Amino acid sequence: MNKEEVIHQLNQPRSETRGRTRWWWYGCAVDKDEIIRELDLMKEARIGGVELQILYPVEANDKEKGVENYEYLSPGYFEMIRFAADEAAARGMQFDLTLGSSWPFGGPFLTEELSGPSVLPFCLDVEGPCRFSKDLTTVIYGKVVGAVLGKMEGAQMLPETMVDITEHVVDKYLFNWPWGTEIEEIVIPEGVHKIVLFVSSDKRQRVLKPLRGGDGLIIDHNRKDSLRAFLEYGGDPIVENIGRGKISNFFCDSIEVFGHNWTDILYDEFRRRRGYELRPYIYALWGEVKGLTEQIRYDFQKTMGELTVENFFRELTKWCHEKGAVSRIQAHGTWGDILQAYGAADIPEGETFSAFDRYAVNTVHRRLAVSAGHVYHKPVISNESFTWLRFPRFVVSLENIKAAADSIFLDGINQIVNHGYSYSKEDGVGMTPFYASTNINHTNTWWKYYKEISIYINRVCDFLQRGRPVVSTGVYLPQHDIWAKTPLADTHMCMKLDERLESSCINAIHKAGYWFDYVNDDVLKNWEKYEYDTLLLIECDHIPLDTMEKIRQFAEKGGNVIAAGRIPDKSCGMLRFEEDTARIREIGNELKRQGNVTVTEDKFDSLIQELRRIKTPDVLIYHHPETVGYVQRETETEDIYFISNISEKDIEETIKFTNTKTGFCVFDPMTCEEKEIRQIQVTEGGTEVSLDIEAYQSLLFVFHDGMDMPEPERRKEEIISLDLSRGWILDIPEKDFRKEYHVLDSWEKEPELKYYSGSGRYGKCFCITEDEWKELGGCGTVILHMEHLGETAEIYVNGTLADTVIKHPYRADITGLLHQGENSVELVVTNLLINRMIDPEYPEILEDKIIPEWPYASGGLNRCREEKVFNWREREMIKEPFPSGIWGEVRIVGMN
Repeated sequence: MNKEEVIHQLNQPRSETRGRTRWWWYGCAVDKDEIIRELDLMKEARIGGVELQILYPVEANDKEKGVENYEYLSPGYFEMIRFAADEAAARGMQFDLTLGSSWPFGGPFLTEELSGPSVLPFCLDVEGPCRFSKDLTTVIYGKVVGAVLGKMEGAQMLPETMVDITEHVVDKYLFNWPWGTEIEEIVIPEGVHKIVLFVSSDKRQRVLKPLRGGDGLIIDHNRKDSLRAFLEYGGDPIVENIGRGKISNFFCDSIEVFGHNWTDILYDEFRRRRGYELRPYIYALWGEVKGLTEQIRYDFQKTMGELTVENFFRELTKWCHEKGAVSRIQAHGTWGDILQAYGAADIPEGETFSAFDRYAVNTVHRRLAVSAGHVYHKPVISNESFTWLRFPRFVVSLENIKAAADSIFLDGINQIVNHGYSYSKEDGVGMTPFYASTNINHTNTWWKYYKEISIYINRVCDFLQRGRPVVSTGVYLPQHDIWAKTPLADTHMCMKLDERLESSCINAIHKAGYWFDYVNDDVLKNWEKYEYDTLLLIECDHIPLDTMEKIRQFAEKGGNVIAAGRIPDKSCGMLRFEEDTARIREIGNELKRQGNVTVTEDKFDSLIQELRRIKTPDVLIYHHPETVGYVQRETETEDIYFISNISEKDIEETIKFTNTKTGFCVFDPMTCEEKEIRQIQVTEGGTEVSLDIEAYQSLLFVFHDGMDMPEPERRKEEIISLDLSRGWILDIPEKDFRKEYHVLDSWEKEPELKYYSGSGRYGKCFCITEDEWKELGGCGTVILHMEHLGETAEIYVNGTLADTVIKHPYRADITGLLHQGENSVELVVTNLLINRMIDPEYPEILEDKIIPEWPYASGGLNRCREEKVFNWREREMIKEPFPSGIWGEVRIVGMN
């Protein structure tokens, strides 16, 4: 690829790499004209596809207003989805669908038998010898799935005394009706004993905030028959009615299950997979069983993990393929091997949650998904992006979105899905924003400028979807420790891993220049097939014996192994625990004797020091590693690096690319302009490049044998500066406002503009004298600087659009647009939506009537509308409007 081809690719990125957006429909109360309008708006904004998610209603049926809520899986529901899919296809846009109504998967057709159980222990202390019985009617509620009796020694149950007494827990009858539960008389031996009953409640989780007709129990994520029951009723009819092939991706949102910690097929599967009966040892899932707690908990959690990967994640992808579609899945929230769970999808999807417009590794929601994509060779790894980017809503700027997108890219994501676009007929009063969204749709003040971000995302993803990732460091996931140490729980593996590894440790590795993947046993068992040359074991205790054997082989073949804090020294599970543990310790000692592993004092400074001793960083960011990051890909002929400065400061930086010595070019994918280089030095250690990087600027470096080295350019120096800070006129016809500012100040301070959200036009005429022109006309670059901007600005000079400024630095290149004598400058400035939304006079109309068709849902509908649509939270949290317009210094600077 030569420079001209890079330029062509930047200017004409592939349409399939465009960003997508989640598209919320409330109550399926949509009409065809509005569907067409919103798809046209999205296409114009260069959004490449939609992910439809149909949720709870927010308005009552109203024929006069044209509001009709369609029931889940009704003919109207199918008709609207089919129409939207056809209209998206007609515009060359991809059409995806979230299965179910809301999330997690479930519905009214799911029986209690197939739903996700929630089990809790109930304990009784008994001192023997005695004969014991107990009426538990009204004391416990639910089905007893297991009961055990055991002698206690201190706080531990003695395993040799444990007895399964489940058969002694029976129904208590009232007039021949089963009314409660009782423990039949049993013999208690001498000593202090504990009886433990595990009780499965029929109060199980239901689908969250569904469409009418979609309410019901959620599936058991461990059971194939449960998933297939859901797909039979909530998946197959969609394909049959919409048409095979019209839905590209079927999407599964995050696994937000609460209390689901059991499955009714557990005992049989546990026996088959682990080789012994769980029932006698069940107390270990909650309390301490002497010498066996971790082994039994491990076997339980591993069994649950295997079942969910096989019976939910892989089975869902299998169904998608049967329907001529692919799967796109968010796996965070599950308890299984997290890489296997993400890797089961055709497109693993991460998420960016909260104020993540900063440079840091996001283990919980992103890097695990990315690692799974790399490990299981998934070329596209997507991301639900900008969820709760700021709280409360309506305060997110385009600068925030651009910075958050860069953070996502630096974690290895190469496909963006916006969160998102809310169906809304109205742009002002009556708009229906999503409660957790960044509100990237036509109702936002800056929507007309979002295209700038959309095109940028398209360009970056085009490059990041080429070739393959370059990663040579693997961080082994301590999943076995988490399974061994976690009691009965709906284990959130991603969060547990993040807590155990610690963000400070992970970020230090990454920002030292070592881009890494998380790896699991699948990788280590097949390490020859991967390109990792360094393996980090971070405070791992438990490890399977066959994995430890593979680590030994990896080290013997020259791989670097560093164990932070300690080397693993325990096996996993109850069977063969002692024998396997002895062999694991033997291998560990052998590795240390042969010098094939280094054990560091901790996972912080000493780990980084050892890494630097044995391995040169892939990329070195010399001066600002806390805010500047990179990601690398390679094709057959090119090395591609994406570099981003996620800070509001312009910086001088030196970057060393340690694996490349060829010619290269570097461009800003936001502007498609080639970046100036200050200095280049090629050594045996790689290519060192010095350059200036603007605030929130990203760069694409493309290295290729056939390219020349860029010619270094000297830093521009300021020759002349013209102060334009005084004498501006602000005109906002919408508010019948016009004012001349001797000293610029933000417009929300004007009483009539305090709660105004929209655009204002600033205008100014000024004269460039003959002497000023002699200096200015000879400058190679002329820049308009603004000290403060709230939040975007179109810059017009003498009637010509020079630039649109949406982020720091607040400046625009106006070279060639000025002349001697009279000149004019106009700035069309747009502020944030929050100012209008906190206006005390902004109306919020709550439907107060009973809906005849939905008498049971009226209260819930009103609560949804009040909690999820209205702006009371914004008014509580934001007491004063955000600064708007321009203020401070404005000047023109000429540089040579």
